[in-house]
Amino acid sequence: MTDLTETWQPDGRLDVTCGDWTVESDAEDFLVQFLTATGMFRAYRQVFGEPLWKHFFQEHQAVKADVLILPNEKLFNAGWRSGAIVVEIKRSGEKIGPGCNQLIDYTNSVFFLPSGVAVVPTFGFLFPALKQHGPLASVMAHQHLGTAVIQHGSLNLFCGESRVLTLGQDGLVDFGKTNFGRRLGAR
Repeated sequence: MTDLTETWQPDGRLDVTCGDWTVESDAEDFLVQFLTATGMFRAYRQVFGEPLWKHFFQEHQAVKADVLILPNEKLFNAGWRSGAIVVEIKRSGEKIGPGCNQLIDYTNSVFFLPSGVAVVPTFGFLFPALKQHGPLASVMAHQHLGTAVIQHGSLNLFCGESRVLTLGQDGLVDFGKTNFGRRLGAR
């Protein structure tokens, strides 16, 4: 496994993915290995799903999530109450816009596990990408979208400008804010 302290190499740009993965599958392998080592999630790779709804101008199309993660009993016992997470993986240096668009579709979809169980994710994160700021962060938080990045040996999940969860392979579990994106209509 990659030395975690060396994988986070931001150049200050928020509009592209960070890290040193030249191939998307390497970033996916790394994330799944990291999550498995924490013992907090069960990870499912390349999971097919169906949109729950679409805009009238969109064509129907099935979706496929790179990684769908479900919290296990250990994370529930630690206090997690925010359900399943879908993760879109990109190689380093890719623009984040297409991945964010995919996550909007994924958080409005149902995914089917090999057992046939249907799962609707609560959050969607783009990996590896830095925490966003400003208007984009506000829109992302409202949609329960965010970024996931390795920082100082821990996986940090950010939704908009707020940290949702920090996980370490050493057993670290630190919860952040999860109570946003609930309002509908006028502000």
